[in-house]
Amino acid sequence: MKADQRGGTAPWAKALGAVLLVPVLVLVALYAVGRFREAARERDAFDATRADARSFADALVAAKGVTPTDQDVRDVLDTGAAGRRGVLYEVRATADGTRVLVQFSRPYERGVALFGPADAMADRCFTVGLPSPASGPPRAEVTAHGPEDSCADVAGRLPSP
Repeated sequence: MKADQRGGTAPWAKALGAVLLVPVLVLVALYAVGRFREAARERDAFDATRADARSFADALVAAKGVTPTDQDVRDVLDTGAAGRRGVLYEVRATADGTRVLVQFSRPYERGVALFGPADAMADRCFTVGLPSPASGPPRAEVTAHGPEDSCADVAGRLPSP
């Protein structure tokens, strides 16, 4: 290259830049696709916890009625009505029936697990409202709380009887 030429890039440098840039772009694209798929798997796991909660609520009403005790709820959770994925947090009598706080968990696979475990858990707290026997046919009302809400947070926000 002559001393009076300025601003030009050697052809070999352009080729080297292109060769190095292609793998970087491929890695970025693969990472983005992996994150998208991980988010979809996490969303599917949260949806599965909703199905678990509904299955649990239906089994609870069928087996124990609308006025279960703590032990009744534990028995239904232990029988595997929801695949043994539930953890009882609280059973509380209310003015209009019984309220059960239970957490359901489902595993899902993380996309890019370089520095941690490849499996993660999707935990979600649910409020199962069981109406009083006088209010008509027993049908449990299942309320899903946000993925960021723990059962302790939910219990603190719900009004006491």
